[in-house]
Amino acid sequence: MMAGGDATKCAGDNVTKTSTKDEALYVMLTEALPGFLISDFLKCQRLPSLPSIALRILRLTQSSKATINDVADTIEHDPALTARLISLANSVHHTRSANSTQTCLEAIQRLGLDATLTVVLSFNLFQHPSKGPQHAHIWQRSIMSALIARQLAEQVCPQQAGSAFTAALLQDIGILALSATYPEQVDELYIDSAIPHAHLVVEEQRYFGCDHTIIGAWLAAKWGLPATLINTIRFSHAPYRSTRTSDNTGDRLMEMCVRLSGPTADACLSSTPEEHLAALLYDLSTTADIPSLSFESVLQEVQPKMALIAKTLRIDTPAAIDPKELLENAQQLLLNHTLVLSSRREAQSKALTMLRKGYSAPDGFNKDISFKKLNKQPRTKP
Repeated sequence: MMAGGDATKCAGDNVTKTSTKDEALYVMLTEALPGFLISDFLKCQRLPSLPSIALRILRLTQSSKATINDVADTIEHDPALTARLISLANSVHHTRSANSTQTCLEAIQRLGLDATLTVVLSFNLFQHPSKGPQHAHIWQRSIMSALIARQLAEQVCPQQAGSAFTAALLQDIGILALSATYPEQVDELYIDSAIPHAHLVVEEQRYFGCDHTIIGAWLAAKWGLPATLINTIRFSHAPYRSTRTSDNTGDRLMEMCVRLSGPTADACLSSTPEEHLAALLYDLSTTADIPSLSFESVLQEVQPKMALIAKTLRIDTPAAIDPKELLENAQQLLLNHTLVLSSRREAQSKALTMLRKGYSAPDGFNKDISFKKLNKQPRTKP
């Protein structure tokens, strides 16, 4: 993956050329969606789309050979996008010296690659805000998820960190397709941002016969994105240890990081983050083959980066949290929950043992009952 400060020009223009769409994958995903959805999507004039510049930049972020110069050279083909990046880099949030940014390369160096990619996608996908605040919440969650996915990947599969960021950033794009095609239904469905994301998936199944992950994968395939990215979007909300297999260990770990990124972001954006994080930690403790992860370091790294990108895009900055305190509180809740469960299981085990003893002896259970009744009878004085 390209380094943020690497200004060396990469040889070979083939990195930035758009690839042909994987027709087999696109057809498979098309067939997996309800027919009425495909028909309505293809008729929708506002269905999200990405211009060739944005697609090239997305592919660049997946390449280990591409450099920051390649990204700058590609963006400069779009004057409007270039001007926006330079303007943002020169804004009060980023200017730390008297020297203003003059070129696209300088703007990217100041903003960073993650923020640059987020700005590019925001410019193309989120330039038409919807009526309600849920639209901004979805984008806020996507950005937080992307930053978390990168930091998780840095711990277990650092070479895939850039891919994890991109996939997590795009994991909820299916909601954009639904919002563009069925604005009234989607406004009703997503009106309460406090509803757990997992519950929204269930409601989407009830409303549309599928959820936004497969719609997002179909949309990504329609755009011609790489198959690895498409499949990661498709299974982004799957169990942390999915039965889906891949020949590449790095890809499997990257997909796991993306799956973890959403629930972790939900915890950070919740009014009760310790409860959400405790639930996540519990799920991980009961899931096999999950590598050891430091969520405290993830949250420490993500928080300032999220604040920077939020200011850049002029969206609400999430409430500040103390990662160490949050994790300690979540672990204490998890311990309390474990103790309660352990006590219940112990009581159930004792009750079951008594029942088995009662049934094992002939008339034993009835004798026990009779004995208890006799004990309750008032004793007569001699």
